[in-house]
Amino acid sequence: RKLAATQEGAWIHVLSLSRAPASAEICQSFADIIQGLFLGTPASFEAAVEPFKPDADMKAATTQLKTLVDFLPKNTKDSILKLMDKIAKSPLCA
Repeated sequence: RKLAATQEGAWIHVLSLSRAPASAEICQSFADIIQGLFLGTPASFEAAVEPFKPDADMKAATTQLKTLVDFLPKNTKDSILKLMDKIAKSPLCA
């Protein structure tokens, strides 16, 4: 969990630094959704998505996605978070 938390923190930090101030809040919201998807409870993930007012189909899809992610082994989730951090820090995303 400590490794994942470090990666999560780096991911959130990179997102917030790499965007213009006007869009930083949007990027933080996206980071909250990713955090909820990989590290949170179903309720925290739903709460992170709710401000975007998903319709019923979107809610069903995100619930299904969260369920699938929750069944991934911890090392798989950690590797995905590591990759996201690597992508966010890449010059290709600058």
